Amino acid sequence: MSNTIVAGLQGNLQHAFSLLDAYIDACPDKIWGEKFGGWPVWQQYYHAFAVIPFFLRGPDEPEEVFPFAPLVGVLKETPDITPDKGTIKAFADKMRDRALAYASGLDDAALSRKNEGLSKRFGRDMTHAGTLALIGSHLQYHLGSCDAALRENGIPGVF
Repeated sequence: MSNTIVAGLQGNLQHAFSLLDAYIDACPDKIWGEKFGGWPVWQQYYHAFAVIPFFLRGPDEPEEVFPFAPLVGVLKETPDITPDKGTIKAFADKMRDRALAYASGLDDAALSRKNEGLSKRFGRDMTHAGTLALIGSHLQYHLGSCDAALRENGIPGVF
């Protein structure tokens, strides 16, 4: 079986992750800590990755512990510190690997099946295809927000 649909969705995810990698390298420290669009740029970037386990964990798996409190990851609180890029990049790499492993564990036939955990948390049926699409679009949305901070400061964006 060729799994061309999964491969296409994986390609979209890998592209989003590569742009986010380029972003963290392109973003000056001054902008990294500035508020833009309501939150510090670093927190928007962090949030893009912090929600990946929300999409992927099983129906009864507990929330995971990350470098920051859950409310930071869902943009409800902002800590008084600006973490260095290395800390956030290491976390992002783990979440990228997790998302890509999830995608690699699927075949085209599985895409139409229900993602039990996400369906339970959303209160409506979500397929594995929908999950992959959500992860990719969520990453791209927050990359766009972060990228706007660069462009507003006269720096070319990565998008």
